[in-house]
Amino acid sequence: MRKVTFISILVILLFVTGYVYWFYYNPYSEGSREGVLQKFSRKGNVFKTHEGEMIQLGFGQRGAAINSQYYYFSVDDPKVADSLQHCLGKIVRLHYVQYRKNLPWRGENYNKQNAEKGQYVVDRIEKVENATY
Repeated sequence: MRKVTFISILVILLFVTGYVYWFYYNPYSEGSREGVLQKFSRKGNVFKTHEGEMIQLGFGQRGAAINSQYYYFSVDDPKVADSLQHCLGKIVRLHYVQYRKNLPWRGENYNKQNAEKGQYVVDRIEKVENATY
């Protein structure tokens, strides 16, 4: 009986560990996005995180109207966040890591706003240039 209980607890523990790792810590994708940084702020009730909004270059067509595409992201590195504070209104290329589900201390979850579900965390700035309108 003790052996069955031990194996059951071990299987449950391995399943929970695998689930948490797969959905919260294993990156789903990573890449770069480029656009004009429109908004960058620090917000949150318990966990204060840096959140940004970027208008991507080019236009996407939705229905009969042409709308610009917005990209919402979080930043968990204070050095990157400080650098992004000075990039408002500029064209930036950001490198991101996308996770399947979000952790509250890592930032907001923008599933309803972004085209692809998941939590986007920016980890570095690849390029900054002045916007020409």
